Amino acid sequence: MRKIFQSNKLLVLVISAMTVILCGTALANTSEDASLNEVKKISQDIQGLKQEVISLNKDLRLMEETLLFPSSTRFSIFVSVSSGRFFTLESVKLKIDGKLVSTHVYSDKQRQALIRGGIQKFYVTNLNEGKHLVTAFFTGVGPNGRDYKRAVDLDFEKEEGSGYLELVVSDDGAIQEPVFRIKQW
Repeated sequence: MRKIFQSNKLLVLVISAMTVILCGTALANTSEDASLNEVKKISQDIQGLKQEVISLNKDLRLMEETLLFPSSTRFSIFVSVSSGRFFTLESVKLKIDGKLVSTHVYSDKQRQALIRGGIQKFYVTNLNEGKHLVTAFFTGVGPNGRDYKRAVDLDFEKEEGSGYLELVVSDDGAIQEPVFRIKQW
């Protein structure tokens, strides 16, 4: 698939080069009025080809996603932060069945988006039916500027069809501490 995408980029470059060559040839071989019409026609043809390449690229991307992540085995993991008063999220690491599969370090803009109610699509994979163990490691700054490193895990059973988990960071006002959990949808 990557070769197809690379060939699409190459096709766009070839089309652009052809435009320059054909425009130069048209200008050299004909009178000015005829050459302008010829250049306009060539330009329109090239624009049509570019639109076809863009459409083909979109279709190929959708096909690649369907092939790589079929709906029967697709498994998505999201991250959410409820308020962020007692914890400033810096990074998340994710292990599935003991294998480190994803890490992410958060920027200020990403943290603010999560605090305002955003949900990040953290990781998408194929996961077979059966029992699995997910472990999430949260790193950040807690109350009074203390460094926090916490891990939570969840044993769950993946059923037929798509599955979803949410890594949730929330505040517990009673103890004034952050709470970390994994929620299965």
